[in-house]
Amino acid sequence: MKQSFAWVGFVCVALVIGLLEWKAQAAKPEGNELIVSQAQRDFVRQQLAQTADLGAPTPNFDEAMAHYVEEEILYREAIKLGLEKDDLIVKRRVVQKMRFLLEDMTPIAPPTDEQLDAWLAQNQSSYMTEQTIRFEHHFFSRGKRGDEALFQARIARQVLLNDQAIQSDPFPLRANDVHVSKQRTDKELGLAASQALFDAPPGQWTEAIQSGLGVHLFKVLERNQGRPMTREEAGAALRADLMAAQREEVTRASIAALKATYNIESRP
Repeated sequence: MKQSFAWVGFVCVALVIGLLEWKAQAAKPEGNELIVSQAQRDFVRQQLAQTADLGAPTPNFDEAMAHYVEEEILYREAIKLGLEKDDLIVKRRVVQKMRFLLEDMTPIAPPTDEQLDAWLAQNQSSYMTEQTIRFEHHFFSRGKRGDEALFQARIARQVLLNDQAIQSDPFPLRANDVHVSKQRTDKELGLAASQALFDAPPGQWTEAIQSGLGVHLFKVLERNQGRPMTREEAGAALRADLMAAQREEVTRASIAALKATYNIESRP
């Protein structure tokens, strides 16, 4: 893939540099002249509308325009004084904008089915159907049993190991007869208890596992590890991931081409 896309970077760099130089020349003001265009006024109106949609208090249009003009003037004066130099935050923001510009200058064609299939094969572990699990579950409510919940759960586990019945508390999640996804156990049990359940070896009662609701005993009855997705199942995520990888490849090539135009020296 790298060889098929890298050459695009060298082509787009020349276009980017030419565009930047043209914009820089066109943007140079004559003296301290500041021209407020219709596009800038529309931008301010758009910002006001977005702020109003969020329910925040908004200034009127004249106040917003006055603030916009003040910021533009302060920005220009700061640039004249070189205040942007050696500022790490400003530098990172400008570098980020340059990366975005390189990406915008590099159109990526929609991937073919063959390319999608190749990407899916190379990254199979990232496109698996969801793991599910079937299990027995005994719950000991902290709200009902208080500090005794953990102690009683540990005693109950010893009884279960001897194949005897126990009394536990009701819990909404029952999975003796159906497979349950980790997404659901995350929601019902909390992340820590859910992960402990999915990490448990099959056919054995777990140690007492605590959650925000109480204490749990689990025994995994059956585990479905998932399987590789087909192209259709992976869908839009597969297409977006491949196009993002292609775009990153071309951007790296563009940066390499820019770097080749510099004479880089190391000095003590």
